[in-house]
Amino acid sequence: MNLLSKVLRDPQRIRDWGVQEWNHFLPLMRRARLLGRCLRLFEEHGLIVEVPQRIQDQMRGALAQTLYVQGQALRELRQVHKVLAREHIPVMALKGVAYLVAELPPSGWRNLADIDLMVPKKDVEQAEDALLSAGWQPSGDFDDYDRHYYREWMHEVPPLKHSMREIEVDLHHNLAPPVSRIRIEADALWETARSVTAVKGGELWVLAPTDLLLHNAVHLFMNDELRGGLRDVVDFCDLYRHFVAEQPGFDEQLLLRARELNCGRPLYYAAITGQRLAGLVLSDEFLRALRPYAPSFPLASLMHGLIERVLAPERLGMTSTAIANWLLFVRSHWVRMPFGMLIRHLSYKALVSKKPATLDADLPG
Repeated sequence: MNLLSKVLRDPQRIRDWGVQEWNHFLPLMRRARLLGRCLRLFEEHGLIVEVPQRIQDQMRGALAQTLYVQGQALRELRQVHKVLAREHIPVMALKGVAYLVAELPPSGWRNLADIDLMVPKKDVEQAEDALLSAGWQPSGDFDDYDRHYYREWMHEVPPLKHSMREIEVDLHHNLAPPVSRIRIEADALWETARSVTAVKGGELWVLAPTDLLLHNAVHLFMNDELRGGLRDVVDFCDLYRHFVAEQPGFDEQLLLRARELNCGRPLYYAAITGQRLAGLVLSDEFLRALRPYAPSFPLASLMHGLIERVLAPERLGMTSTAIANWLLFVRSHWVRMPFGMLIRHLSYKALVSKKPATLDADLPG
């Protein structure tokens, strides 16, 4: 566990810090994209006076940049929504932009690299065509294989970007690939979705509270190689604390929904990692209910060790972190596609000898 995780668990420890600790802490915050969150954390605990001015300046600068990007993301969302509303296609905001439009706790500090949206599967081709006609275009150089990979094996179309703007749009029809070990019924997500009034000219939807947490867990721990990192763990913790305080019985609702959507294993990893690395407080009853979703003890111990190496390394650039990253990268592909398909996919990427754009996509988003 590194210094950043220790602060997330106990912010009061910074009272005893000197220059050495702060010099070690700053790059860890920056790498994890948690400068803004740590600023909020220190403010919430009355600790901002303990933070050296140069560190405060870094955190406030990062937060100002985040607020600017959030504004750009909302503008892009309005433009996409306007186009799809003309086609009578419902739009659901996902991940960071969902937290923003629903005014959930992560929106106070969380930066956005893109906007993730979901439409019904029956409408995804029409939605993509409408956006292409309105000035969006593929954001990368996708060959025939890449396009086949997205359309046949994945839960999203190739990422799009408007020719006049910089924010990427990831258009999904589900939260997990149809060929992955987790099969999520997208219609069930729409049935419990909630509408928000963040855009004019029509409804915008976000996932139900339980589904917001399960999407976070699936994205980070099942179909990706933990690129979202500690930031996504903190997202999970912030959302969990918010909904537990707001809705009596939320723990039970979350567990029930995890069973319905076949997301018990990722929920286990998300909750335990939040507890271990970010100080998330979980009831004994909730922890007992999670046990059936845990892997065998040797595998659980290995996974927790790998996750901690990747998300909370003692220092940046460690060889052990690179090895753990590679092992989790292999696992992510094993989880999201059958073995035969995986071998064909990786073999093709090795043969064409180019950067695998499809492997760099956030899965699921």
